[in-house]
Amino acid sequence: MPVDPSPPQRRQFAAHEIVFREGDIADAAYVIESGCVEILVGSEGSWRRIAMLAEGTLVGEIALLDGKPRTATVRALVPTSLVPIYRNQVESLLAQADPVLQYLMRVLLARLRRSGDTIAAGAAASPEAGPPATTASAAIGSDTDPLQRLHASAMRAFTIAQGLAHAFDADQLELHYQPIIHLRSRRLAGYEALIRWQHPSLGMVRPDEFVTLAEKTDLVHRLGDFVLNRAVRDWPALRAFCADGEGIRPFISINLSAPELCQPGIVEQVRARLADGAMDPAELRIELTETSIIGNTGVVTDVIQRLMSMGVSLALDDFGKGYSGLDYLQSLPFSCLKIDKSFIDRMAVSERSEQIIRTALQLAGTLGMSSVAEGIEDAATGERLAELGCVYAQGYHFARPMPVTAIGAWARGFSGYTRPVTSANDRAPDRAP
Repeated sequence: MPVDPSPPQRRQFAAHEIVFREGDIADAAYVIESGCVEILVGSEGSWRRIAMLAEGTLVGEIALLDGKPRTATVRALVPTSLVPIYRNQVESLLAQADPVLQYLMRVLLARLRRSGDTIAAGAAASPEAGPPATTASAAIGSDTDPLQRLHASAMRAFTIAQGLAHAFDADQLELHYQPIIHLRSRRLAGYEALIRWQHPSLGMVRPDEFVTLAEKTDLVHRLGDFVLNRAVRDWPALRAFCADGEGIRPFISINLSAPELCQPGIVEQVRARLADGAMDPAELRIELTETSIIGNTGVVTDVIQRLMSMGVSLALDDFGKGYSGLDYLQSLPFSCLKIDKSFIDRMAVSERSEQIIRTALQLAGTLGMSSVAEGIEDAATGERLAELGCVYAQGYHFARPMPVTAIGAWARGFSGYTRPVTSANDRAPDRAP
């Protein structure tokens, strides 16, 4: 008879049956569904009860969370049903938690452990406290201890959180621009604006560290306004190096997150910034990911339509990475499809990936949209994308993101590809971005 490998959803214990013993390795915590348990300390035969827990309470959670041996014995007083919460479930949730919250939880657990001596004396009621740590450093661990690494990660997050608001006033934020190449003509067509933070003590902070943090606070609106304002300000200098004419319209792309897109007045803010910089709205492209749309479709649809009525173009970023891209192409008026780097990376070794790219490019053409492939690492990939009909491309093969002051030297030295490329685009005018 086959054995079900899945862990039990409930565990039943008879009266006076041991649930777990002091010193056991914790594989689960338990919610008491029915019945009652007692918490015992001391040696077997001379146990002393320090607490009783009944229906609806949690037992065994501390050892489960900190990974150390149980510091008390738990025994059912009456027939008892327990619902287990297994270690792998908890670890999966913790891995997704903010490092600051993880660290605070670990510190709290260490302090509860250090209160074990008072529990043993009957002066506290924590069910699983244990012997005290001898020093504060013992609670944190050595340099190779996972908790020490968590501590370092939390301290970095604290530093970033405290410094982000100041970064605006201290002129520590800047935009770097990654060139976007028109594949058929091999000419510079535009740029993607990417935020960078040069922290005075941490050095260059990755965008995924501080942008995610900003999205959890009101700073995301200030960050979005900074990007828009700086991109518009830099555009005249950047535009001077772009091709203009023969089907190419210069453009600059910026990214908007869900909180930025849904803030009241975002359309008026974009309009005002464009007017301040005397920038043609048709030369601004706003990139949106599926995650910025999910759960906000009504608001996003209204914002997109109002932006497009101004002449601003919209790109669906990371196409193919999510689950609803086709639905959004059907319901929202995007003018550009940006193919996710994960497909580009596998194109040379996976026929399936190339077929997906080919289909996406054909779809973009049928819908009257332009297309951008991101993450081009070598000439062969760029040439193949051009053959498949991709309009634009960006990636390290062409250029890394760079400050506006470096664009001129790069543009004067840019030579594009080394051989002609024949594609369907050679026989038709290019679509505006």
